[in-house]
Amino acid sequence: MLKLMKYEFRKQLFTKLALLVILALLEGYFFYGVIIKSEEKTFKGEFFLMAFAFAAILLVSFECVFTFYSDLRTKQSYMLFLVPQSTYSIMGAKVLSAMIQIVLTGVFIGVVAFLDAFVMAARFGELQQLLETIQRILRELFRLDVNVGRIAVKLAVVVMAWVATVIVAMLSITFGVTLMANSRLRGVVSFIIFIALDVAATKLKGLLLDNMSGYTKDIVGILLSLLVAAAAYMATAWMLDKKVCV
Repeated sequence: MLKLMKYEFRKQLFTKLALLVILALLEGYFFYGVIIKSEEKTFKGEFFLMAFAFAAILLVSFECVFTFYSDLRTKQSYMLFLVPQSTYSIMGAKVLSAMIQIVLTGVFIGVVAFLDAFVMAARFGELQQLLETIQRILRELFRLDVNVGRIAVKLAVVVMAWVATVIVAMLSITFGVTLMANSRLRGVVSFIIFIALDVAATKLKGLLLDNMSGYTKDIVGILLSLLVAAAAYMATAWMLDKKVCV
């Protein structure tokens, strides 16, 4: 499986390099503002970096999904699905590589943005104000005090929910290819199936979490996302093995 994961990473290496170049340019703009002591440019640089973090996670996620779609509709699928590995191993490599890429992208850019915020605060002498602002935002928006453990759990909830969404998208593509193998509408069908499955999973999770709160709700939410991801993975691997001709 490690060799399959390495293959997945290599296929998507160009995008990661492009993201690093963009990140370097944004960091250059940010530190230019710090050096010339321009609050406007520095704050713009930090804002652009935060927006870039969100866009980068979306891009990496979509690339994982589109790569999977490409593997099913082009001759690349013959190279991938005819290797001496089980379909479950191939899908496992795809799922794990997608999870690792999404998590590492978010964590890396998030850490850079967080460190930049402290550089900005130190440069302009507003470190205490920054900490108070962060605490107020977390309290008002998420009803959280600045607690590392609590924040980590909340981030885990969001990340696992997003990873589950990506794997459900892979399942939807497999459904679309199965139902509309030779049709140009398979992409549209896959998207419709994805919307239906994602809405159903979201509503089901909402019903189960409705009467919960605090850490219990977060932990159960993480477990439900893991369950959805595991079910989508098993269903996708089974369909690729039994139903999809590649």
